[in-house]
Amino acid sequence: MDPFFYLVIIAGAIAGASTGLLGVYMVGMRMPLIGPCISHAAMAGAVFGTLIGLNPTTGAVIASVVTAACLTPIKPGRLRLDTNVGLAILFFLLLGLTFLGMGLMPGSRSEVLGLLWGSILFVRTETVFTIAGLSLLLLGFVAAFNKELKAILFSRSLAAMTGLHESFLYCVFLGLSGAILAVNLKLVGGLMIFSLITNPAAAAYQVCTGYRAVVAFSVLFGVLSAVGGFVVSFYLNLPTGACIVIVSTLIFAFAAAYRAFSNYRG
Repeated sequence: MDPFFYLVIIAGAIAGASTGLLGVYMVGMRMPLIGPCISHAAMAGAVFGTLIGLNPTTGAVIASVVTAACLTPIKPGRLRLDTNVGLAILFFLLLGLTFLGMGLMPGSRSEVLGLLWGSILFVRTETVFTIAGLSLLLLGFVAAFNKELKAILFSRSLAAMTGLHESFLYCVFLGLSGAILAVNLKLVGGLMIFSLITNPAAAAYQVCTGYRAVVAFSVLFGVLSAVGGFVVSFYLNLPTGACIVIVSTLIFAFAAAYRAFSNYRG
């Protein structure tokens, strides 16, 4: 079999595992729009990076990490409007900036359009090593601050009251999230990548109750979503991001059906 196929599978597995782990916290904090905001910041950074002659991945990392830092002060109850409404406003601003940058770009926009939908053709050996390195960094951070992250997951306000440096930990977590989403941008697509954060974690919350089980199943579902989407994309020559969305949504649908069936039997 083509060695490129195995590279695609490895890239998909690592991307799915890392985004599945991110999703546990983003979905658990009931602020799912954080993921789309950071991913669209990465997309805007990649577009404007290309526009000014910067490497798209570098532009994506810078924009996503800066946006993640700016999201840190946003806490539930601090604004006079719902937090997710504020995040939605930022999301649409970043989406507008992305398309503005694309409109300002001279010549062919085929490479930039590829950032929207994702493609396995962007898979490179160095990309896999970069994604793997950042994923290990995220895993190490989660392992080192497991108790603190669980406290933040329960309530950021209560975590701050207990003396935790929750703003710092939250900022580091979002910064790592931004970097991971940025390096996965070309593979999964900026318009699709937040489905790889939300759907596996949401499915895990449907079928599991304990924290460890949710983490394990979210990572598993993330791997299945990404690898399944990459395989379908590879064999049918379809946009990678769209395939991942469909596979991850099917996984969530099965998980939701399982929960409904279990409740019915109970």
